Amino acid sequence: MPVTITVPEEATAGFVIAADTVPADVSTTIQQRLPTALAVAVTERLGGPGLTITRHRATSTPWDLSGVTDLDDEHAQNATHHIGVTSTLPVGDLPSGPHLARAAAMVIAESLHGVPVDLTSNEVLPVAPFGRIAEFTLADGWLGTSLPPFRDSGACTTEDGDINGCTCVDLTTRGLHRFGLPELEITGVACPHDLAALNVLRTTAQRLLPLGRHPGEHTLPNELMLTSLDFAMFWGLSDSMWEGGPITIRITEVSPNRLSIRPPADFPGTLNEWLWDELPPDLHELLSCDPDYADPT
Repeated sequence: MPVTITVPEEATAGFVIAADTVPADVSTTIQQRLPTALAVAVTERLGGPGLTITRHRATSTPWDLSGVTDLDDEHAQNATHHIGVTSTLPVGDLPSGPHLARAAAMVIAESLHGVPVDLTSNEVLPVAPFGRIAEFTLADGWLGTSLPPFRDSGACTTEDGDINGCTCVDLTTRGLHRFGLPELEITGVACPHDLAALNVLRTTAQRLLPLGRHPGEHTLPNELMLTSLDFAMFWGLSDSMWEGGPITIRITEVSPNRLSIRPPADFPGTLNEWLWDELPPDLHELLSCDPDYADPT
């Protein structure tokens, strides 16, 4: 059966910086610390719904950062102020709106020696994800998902050669809804295939990303073709990533805001047999790579 997703008219992205001071002049900070073109774009939105900056004492903050992944910095946990950076925009302005808001959050955090937190993924952001800030690339931490500890931190003892030996790994995105899209999941994956499953999730997210710019209902076939170019675009690359044709995935609706990825209906085996037998080797091997562009920041 086809799957229908509904893209809202607007989408919101939010970030917060834990710091001991507040910025004296946000506009000046942005102009001094961002590349010129990016600084102009951010400054134009400053003060409107596209980029709202709020300041709160940590004792009266609207944000609970206690469950943020990797927020183990004692200084951040005891910060006296929280600075919020929020972008609410028509989805036609995606993905540039969230990208500009995050760029602003990162340079404000840098100027205050603070810790920037992505409220959507509930994770701490590095000052510049993967060393880049000027260009939008979905690979730069926008999905909020990563590999779990291999072998479930030693709890899983299945042999490497056992294709269906376990179902330890469940992967779910935490970030696509800020682009107007449902989140994606792939569950019941065996530990040896975790990277391949993650790369299928990444490629599917890239395949769906353009739909987030168009509000309203979109009817998708229950099977999608993922191409090598989809995978390349996720990383910010222009050349194909694997030889051969596309791979087919089946998507099913888990809830109105979540889709599940499974093997195509005509595949006779299990999810893990499909991951092992049907995917290009690159999806089993590539954990990260640099984009084509070079960012001097």
